[in-house]
Amino acid sequence: MKNVISKSFEIKDYMLDNTVMNGFWMNLIDREKLTTEVVYSPSGVEGFSSEDTERLVTEITKKCDDFKSKLAENINCEVVFKDFGDLKYKANAGELQFNSKELDEIRVVYRFCVGYHI
Repeated sequence: MKNVISKSFEIKDYMLDNTVMNGFWMNLIDREKLTTEVVYSPSGVEGFSSEDTERLVTEITKKCDDFKSKLAENINCEVVFKDFGDLKYKANAGELQFNSKELDEIRVVYRFCVGYHI
């Protein structure tokens, strides 16, 4: 069983349509935990409407699912939505329930962790 994170994704893998990245930080906590913090801002407009926010949250959860599908079976992916009280989504958990709102930016943290099963 693999017990280390040996694959990461490029900055382009985190990009979303109609957004720009105003922040991108990767932090390798140890060989078993990697976090990627991303700040998405709207491209060419003041802020995200409630509908934009809902669409982007859905795209971000799908991106998390896609990341998980490309990793070893025991590496888990989740995303934390900082602007929604640290709301967490675990890969392949289904639709996320939240109250959409207007935002100037969307701040998220993707977490990749090695999972051990006994």
